[in-house]
Amino acid sequence: MSEEVQSESPANHFPGHAFAQAREQQGLSIEQVSRQLNLSRSMVQAIEKGNLEYLSDPVFSRGYVRSYARLLKLDADAMVASYNQATGQLQTTGTVKSIGSVSTVPGRHHGRPLLKIGSWLFVLAIVAASVWWWQTQQGGSATQRESLGDASFAIETSDGTTLLLPPPGDEIVEPPLQESEAEIESSEPESESVNEMEEAQTESPLPEVETAAVSADGLQVSFSEDCWISVRELGGRTLFNGVAKAGQSLQFQSEVPLNVVVGKVDAVSHFSFAGQSIDLAGMSKNNVARLSLPL
Repeated sequence: MSEEVQSESPANHFPGHAFAQAREQQGLSIEQVSRQLNLSRSMVQAIEKGNLEYLSDPVFSRGYVRSYARLLKLDADAMVASYNQATGQLQTTGTVKSIGSVSTVPGRHHGRPLLKIGSWLFVLAIVAASVWWWQTQQGGSATQRESLGDASFAIETSDGTTLLLPPPGDEIVEPPLQESEAEIESSEPESESVNEMEEAQTESPLPEVETAAVSADGLQVSFSEDCWISVRELGGRTLFNGVAKAGQSLQFQSEVPLNVVVGKVDAVSHFSFAGQSIDLAGMSKNNVARLSLPL
């Protein structure tokens, strides 16, 4: 690219010839300067000849003049000041203020607060969700417990009869046993054998009930319907825990006070202890009676 470069005018006061003289003294060609400064040949010639029309953009031209002066080891500030005076530009180099440090990581100082805030919001969201879940679970459990209250539990026996079991309380009550298990557990020395009672019931059920009703020893219980009952000694030994059949009678002998739970008071035709008849209806709740003997 060829351009006519005007020679330096005596009125512009820009010492472009000083650049040409210094370059020639250092044995540098215009092409060498152009490659080292990454400038075009025309720009180098414009600086050396003081062509201010070609150097019309002061922002870039000041930089070109300064770089060329430093390459030739001339006074860069004086050359830039001469360029400003020749072009009528009053702007000079400003004071450079030092800063503490420069981070090479993009957005380091601005991103860190945002990252901290985002992390805290995430943690708070997790905590709030955990508290809500815990309150929901606790509230549901409390509501279920309140709704259950002292309500009895119903079970179906093998013959289709519905029995009411006692509600949960301070006393731990074992679940009703199957008929075969009740027969095995009630075969302890302190209670009658269920097998013997069933045989006696099959042969003569009515006399058995009457015998239990008139006996004056220990606890006697007779049933008009199937009923779940639990009889335990105060020390924790279980004398009976299961379903008694309709028409069946139970008798218990023990020198230790007894804890008795009757799951269906309406199914009991006779209940006495030490020869004294006891009215279970007056001490029952939801058709379930809990009592300790002797009263």
